[in-house]
Amino acid sequence: MTKALMVLGGTYFEECHDPQSYVLSGSGLRGASSISGRGFQINYQSLLATKDLALAKTICATYGIKSEFQEINETITFSYLHPLSLPSVFGTNAPVEVPAIHTENLLFYGLKEANIRTKSTYAVYDPQNQINFRDTGSETDHLALILNKNEAIKLSGLSEDTPLALVGKHIMQSQNAEVVVIKNGAKGAMVFEGGDTTEIPVFRTSSVLPIGSGDIFSATFALKWMMEKWTAKDAALFASKSTAGYCENRQLPIPDHPLERPALDIETTVKKIYLAAPFFDLGQKWLVNECRNLLLDFGNNVFSPLHDAGIGEPLIIAPKDIEAIEKADVIFAILNGTDPGTLFEIGYARAKNKRIIVFHENVSEVDLFMLLGTDCECHSDFSTAIYSASW
Repeated sequence: MTKALMVLGGTYFEECHDPQSYVLSGSGLRGASSISGRGFQINYQSLLATKDLALAKTICATYGIKSEFQEINETITFSYLHPLSLPSVFGTNAPVEVPAIHTENLLFYGLKEANIRTKSTYAVYDPQNQINFRDTGSETDHLALILNKNEAIKLSGLSEDTPLALVGKHIMQSQNAEVVVIKNGAKGAMVFEGGDTTEIPVFRTSSVLPIGSGDIFSATFALKWMMEKWTAKDAALFASKSTAGYCENRQLPIPDHPLERPALDIETTVKKIYLAAPFFDLGQKWLVNECRNLLLDFGNNVFSPLHDAGIGEPLIIAPKDIEAIEKADVIFAILNGTDPGTLFEIGYARAKNKRIIVFHENVSEVDLFMLLGTDCECHSDFSTAIYSASW
């Protein structure tokens, strides 16, 4: 019998406004495409509007994927302002019933638009819709769960301050899982297998476009753990390297041998970041707030003059800012135009030998001359800048 993998997941349009893109992909289609061409058949099942079937089938044929789509009224679209933003979702359908699926090997991405019961020998499950594997009515002999930190905490029912080591062990027991992997953004991942817990690093890249990165991690983990019978920790290490490559170059399928990259140390201490930026109008204040929230989500301690020093007399506010710069590990500067206050903060921090990450918009190359010449890390891509500051 020919070895085969069933991939079950969503096929969605994905729109991003900055950087601008519009593609038909989604977790299931991306995952299936990423591990195609490996010498086994990939059978892909999903749901899609009739008008989009031809495009989806063409994509599947390009990667040698055998596809089957159940038709629904409208294909879902996920619209991102930027790659790290929460997407707006359009075209949501009431969940439909899909016939039960029986297969040997299953890569299962949770769906918003369908209720599906599965039965398999091996299953890798990436929930995405906040539903536990067992709550879908599915059964498997060997279960691996791939979760991000927020999903893991929510699905465990434990408090947000519970250590991830306890969260992972709790989920293993409650879900009767053989393996649990909890991804923690820029801090790497934790793998729970048997009685062992292993930390998996993330790998440095020159740029980071994270939309779909979790889909790649789950698919490449499934390739190695389920299809090639690697240990969970080795499969997760391969998945982390593969995900780094995808975030940098968007290449599909994923190469059999990912490029060697420097692993980032998983820090246990909280990084102190000073957020330097102008905040004189609504747009500037929105961007400062967005940056602060994202940096906090990545586990950093953030001092924002807008939020933590406020607006007042210069002789009162400025010393607070200077003190915060001196205590900071990293300066994250938003250089939108050439605001004198932000440039002063960068210069002062550089004189103190602080590490400086600059996110720049509407700035000419000549205006970056001194920043680049003094080893400031300058990025015009927003998500790359946020990740770099958190590494």
